Amino acid sequence: MTAAELGRSVGPAGGVLARPWLWLLLGTFVTATILILTGPAPAVTSWVTQSACFVAFAGLSWQLADRRRDSPGARQFWRAATVSGVIFVAAAVLRSVDVAVEPGLHSTAWTAPTALVTIGSAWLLAFIFVCIERGGPARRDLWVDAGTVLVAAAVFIWTIALTGALSAEQPEDRVWTAVGAIILLVSAFAVTHLLVTGAAPFPVATGVCIGVAAALHGLERALNPQVMNADDSEWVLVIRLLPALLLAAAPCLAQLTTAAPLFEGRRTRLAAPLVALGTTQALLIAQLADEGLSARSWGTAMGTVIIAGLIIVRQDALLVENARLVGTLDRTVDAVGRRERWFRSLVEHATDITLVLDRAGVVTYTTPALWPVLGQDPSAAVGRPVADLLRPVDARQFDRLLAPVLAGRSTTGTDELEVRRAGGARVWLEVIATGRLGDPAVAGVVLNVRDVSDTVALRERLWHDASHDALTGLANRALFNERAEALHDAAARGRGTGVLLLDLDQFKEVNDEFGHPAGDELLRITARRIEHSVRPADTVARLGGDEFTVILVDTTERAAADTARRIVDALARPVSIDDHILHPAASVGVAVSVDKPIEALLRDADEAMYAAKRNGSGAEVFHEHPR
Repeated sequence: MTAAELGRSVGPAGGVLARPWLWLLLGTFVTATILILTGPAPAVTSWVTQSACFVAFAGLSWQLADRRRDSPGARQFWRAATVSGVIFVAAAVLRSVDVAVEPGLHSTAWTAPTALVTIGSAWLLAFIFVCIERGGPARRDLWVDAGTVLVAAAVFIWTIALTGALSAEQPEDRVWTAVGAIILLVSAFAVTHLLVTGAAPFPVATGVCIGVAAALHGLERALNPQVMNADDSEWVLVIRLLPALLLAAAPCLAQLTTAAPLFEGRRTRLAAPLVALGTTQALLIAQLADEGLSARSWGTAMGTVIIAGLIIVRQDALLVENARLVGTLDRTVDAVGRRERWFRSLVEHATDITLVLDRAGVVTYTTPALWPVLGQDPSAAVGRPVADLLRPVDARQFDRLLAPVLAGRSTTGTDELEVRRAGGARVWLEVIATGRLGDPAVAGVVLNVRDVSDTVALRERLWHDASHDALTGLANRALFNERAEALHDAAARGRGTGVLLLDLDQFKEVNDEFGHPAGDELLRITARRIEHSVRPADTVARLGGDEFTVILVDTTERAAADTARRIVDALARPVSIDDHILHPAASVGVAVSVDKPIEALLRDADEAMYAAKRNGSGAEVFHEHPR
């Protein structure tokens, strides 16, 4: 782990508290070493220092067990570590009393302190395995790597503890040697497991410190006869400080770092077996040079062969795994290639256009459908502003659709736009804008464009059929009511609103004498003549039968009366239908008001129209009767 990575993983509160503890532990180790080497009571100093370190380990572990932001597994482990810390404190205090009361008492005696330290180490190692998460990716080489380390540890124990010049001879020594060997092997496996997987709910550095501390205790037990003879050595007393210091440092490291692996996994997995092999080979070379072939060197040689065999098995497994991965990669590349060709075929033959725009609205990608839909060359479209490419009839409408998406204020927008093709013809497009500015794979706005000219034409035709009279093509009563509703706003009326109500005279006689087809043709001619007599802004509607109405906007009473007379004069011109000359006539009622609703004006125009009929046709303007 680099310094930068370590800095990123430091907690805001834990790191501040942990650093002083680490410096204090380092200072304690240096001070204790000086006192052991130069002081009058080195053994007492060693064990008192260990007691203080175990107290720190128990207290810091209890702090971590109560830290809510950690996982339940981590808190469970630190609760167990607190229990082990209390056991270690009791053992160290008892041992301090032993060396103070009986300075000559050797550490090999079956004493309560030694038993307590052994129990505490075993308890702590057990919880390392309990708290290691079972989930996550399988590591096939875990057991091989752990096996190499375990065999190397067994070779070390065989060489030094069981067959050395100072090997265990007494039953008590053999018991402690066996206990130490077990602890050493389990510790080696725990440390290897953490290094290989990095799957514990606490930092790997913490697990390594605890595992090494337990391994050092196991090594002391495995080297029981040798330690017994060197029990009074000041340097042995200094070395005995290391397990306690490592245990006290473990919770400090847990506060400093997160649960991310401390070491790069692949490099560590490669190094563990090679270190084990190199260590046993160096040990074998030293034994052969010193004593030649012996039972001890034969045991070491067998261990070296086993480790080498495990490494070969591991490498073969890696080769098989690599071959499998290469095959999987080849199949994946082929699948991706097929998928890409399939997608390219879909894009090239799609009838919809897909455009990608940058933040400035410039086209960065387009599909081949641009040519059949708009007559534009796709290869020449990239680099052009999208407005120049689509050529919308209403540029402001297009800007209202696109501007919020380009600015990031909206993620999507949809509208129908009338645009010009390359040849000038107009088509209707449905444009869906989707903002993908935050997606690194797109980094722009995607436009999905579809030609909806047929849909728009069909919709307009359906609307026209629903709102216009089928015979004359004029507005029907529904559209008349819609236009009348729009004129409720006084601002839309201008100077005033007029309503003309028109009825053909003697229309029934035309139907009876010449037939309904002639009557229908007369209605169509009437509709055209009325339309030609009014302004484009006025609404001409057929209410039914031979009854027509006109809404005049922004008009006056005189202008409305002039329009009515113009219509009467236009309708009075002779009409030729099926070789018959007809002389139609009409009665028109006129009503004008600034504030009356259209419904009231229609009633007034109806009254005026019947007044005109009573006068023999023509136009009649409605006037309010004096009260």
